[in-house]
Amino acid sequence: MTKSAPPSSPLDNPLWQFSLEFYRRAEVQQFLLDCQDKKGADVCLMLWASYVTACGRQLSEESWRVADRGLAPRRRMIASVRHLRRWLGRMRPRTQRLYEACKQYELKLEQRQLAALWKLQGESWPEDRSALALAGQQYGLLQKEQARWADLIDSYRG
Repeated sequence: MTKSAPPSSPLDNPLWQFSLEFYRRAEVQQFLLDCQDKKGADVCLMLWASYVTACGRQLSEESWRVADRGLAPRRRMIASVRHLRRWLGRMRPRTQRLYEACKQYELKLEQRQLAALWKLQGESWPEDRSALALAGQQYGLLQKEQARWADLIDSYRG
């Protein structure tokens, strides 16, 4: 993982920087979007689990539950914006400007979601479970899907 400059705001933190870099990889993006669309996964929680794993740490079931429950209202808002963006995307090019504005708003909401997870990251929790296993349990990811995810994180670190 690359070192980044100290955050200039709570929204610009190491988790956000990791997420931007990690998600930029086509195979990561495809994997996370497949999990979102087919399993109902929260991409922000999966990015957090990826970050924790890349840092060589673990989580607790309690920290995962707190994150999942605490982010639920924002998750619904993000899903509504995503639904609108995808709907506008089907009518492009006539709706291109609205589509782009919607996409930027969705990204801002996700940045806030990740900032909340970054804040939670600073709390003292027992670290007794693999973040990938917790996410896998939450979203019903098969072992082969969890292994693929671990490989994506390893290739990012490598």
